[in-house]
Amino acid sequence: MYEDFGAKVEGNTVTFRLFFPDRAKDPLQYGRGGLPRIQRLQVTGTFQHHLGQSDWDFLNAPEMQLHDHPLGMLYTFSATLPDDFYEYKYFVTFDDGKTRWCNDPCARYSGQDANHENSGFVIGGNRVEQVQPILKRLPPGDLIIYELMIDDFTDKLVQARQPGDQPKAPLDLIKDQIPYFKELGINAIEFMPWTATIGRGFSWGYNPFLFFSVEDRFTNTNSTDPAEKLNKLYRLKELFDALHAEGIHVIMDGVFNHVEEGAEGVGFPYYWLYRDPQDSPYIGDFSKGGFFKELDYQNRCTQEFVFDVCKYWLDKYQIDGIRFDYTLGYYLRGQVDPGVSHLIQNLRGYLYGTNRRNITLTIEHLTDNRYEAIEDTNQIGATGCWFDPLMFKAWEFGYNNRINTSLMRPLDAHRDFAPGTGPTVYIENHDHSTIVNKVGGGRIGADVRTNHWFKSQPYAIALFTLPGTALIHNGQEFGDEYYLPEEGADRVSPRPVNWERRQDAIGTPLFNLYQKLIQIRREHPALRSANFYPSAYDERQTHFNSEGYGVNVDQGIVIYHRWGTGLDGQSEKFIIVLNFSAVNQSVDIPFSCNGTWTDLLNHESVTVSNYRLTSQTVNSNWGRVFYARTGA
Repeated sequence: MYEDFGAKVEGNTVTFRLFFPDRAKDPLQYGRGGLPRIQRLQVTGTFQHHLGQSDWDFLNAPEMQLHDHPLGMLYTFSATLPDDFYEYKYFVTFDDGKTRWCNDPCARYSGQDANHENSGFVIGGNRVEQVQPILKRLPPGDLIIYELMIDDFTDKLVQARQPGDQPKAPLDLIKDQIPYFKELGINAIEFMPWTATIGRGFSWGYNPFLFFSVEDRFTNTNSTDPAEKLNKLYRLKELFDALHAEGIHVIMDGVFNHVEEGAEGVGFPYYWLYRDPQDSPYIGDFSKGGFFKELDYQNRCTQEFVFDVCKYWLDKYQIDGIRFDYTLGYYLRGQVDPGVSHLIQNLRGYLYGTNRRNITLTIEHLTDNRYEAIEDTNQIGATGCWFDPLMFKAWEFGYNNRINTSLMRPLDAHRDFAPGTGPTVYIENHDHSTIVNKVGGGRIGADVRTNHWFKSQPYAIALFTLPGTALIHNGQEFGDEYYLPEEGADRVSPRPVNWERRQDAIGTPLFNLYQKLIQIRREHPALRSANFYPSAYDERQTHFNSEGYGVNVDQGIVIYHRWGTGLDGQSEKFIIVLNFSAVNQSVDIPFSCNGTWTDLLNHESVTVSNYRLTSQTVNSNWGRVFYARTGA
């Protein structure tokens, strides 16, 4: 429903459609909240000179007409205009005579004026029809995700432009990097939030206010060519089409717990469009707050609004999944949950009805108990959740240079997840310092290259040989490094990807390692199965179990077994050996069958008899990935 509101354009005619729920029409629309108490509603903006008025002349701006709607009230106004990019706002006169400028909650564009944060619409240019869907959408466990922050990823790419180069928007620069994504081998990109935020300064995007709109700075070329303004959203379509054509999935980072209140005329429109913003049924305490203004999922109008936002991006732009940020903020554990559980179940039903399979609906559900999120994920019905434990074990190793037996639980990543559900595993993400910084001992607060980068290698090998969905953060693949404070004003600040580091003495071997590990994982489905041994490891056992698997704390060695069905339908098995110590280790390695095994990481073959190889060398901060195809 909400995807049909906003400034809808057909040909050269724009129709503004603004909806308000009314519980007198539908008692289920809201329990807490009220009516906007509007006496008069006008639409004003840069289009008015075509109507014989002055632009932004709110006193004479066209008045919108009130219509009956089965769920509330609908205001509309239509105008026929020439091709251009236009900015607009609603000018509201309330029943007490007070007035206020407000944005459109369903606007498709954010304006270019950072001081006023207008809504926008386009007439003309290349129309955004439906994005081409990916030819073969893979199940979540087959994805290798590249988490991409648009500003950071493109910052130095912008700086690298030469005089006379054609102006390009950040989205265009990402499209130019598709050969790089292909070279690395990833098959999915999870974009940190692209929806509009207040201001043109740096933001991670977790403070949204226009959910149907793309942040202007991502689509803006800063070109003086007027035609460039007409193709803003078309750039997003072109990017997604190009990614899909190369088999790269597109995942949206959706922020649906809260909105940025902002100020009058600037912040979340469904807050300021009410005479008393506290009457807005879309806003209100729900579960765990602490961030901006919470969305109130006890009210059906909020449920419908967020569902329609998700449906818009899934339908119009054919995205392949959504990562739901901070779902602790809209989840009611142990009771009927009208929040994220209701949202995901409705989306599942809708996607099933439209015959779309393998859409990832992953929650960021970071509980204090690191494994409680698994139970909640199963209960919510998400396809998976972000899974922190392996990353935290990597940090712990960086602090004390030793592993302990508790490492086995995060390695057994799929344990306790319901069928069809699984973890998204990582050793680095946007929320924290880089893995190289964590294990390398760099100076606190400094962006330096350390001489302990290699300590991240066994964790990278683990990441790509574990159950679940593997995720890396932009720049991780070549050991980009920065320190990120866990709190404070400096936390959300630019950290441009240092592309020059890809070719240095650290970046080159790390990139080669990530590229090789990604190739191994993509070619061998057994590494993407849920099968893991030894599962439910006895953490009191500081040396290998009776079969030779598990942890040897003294040597810093971990050995585990993976198995499943290969691409050709034949059975394949893996024995993974990780050396977290600072020296080469000699170790006896158990195998699940005799015969020839190939170490895919080190390009060696061995012949196994008696289910064991003795006195095998595993290099420091490295590993071995033994593979056999058994044909059974």
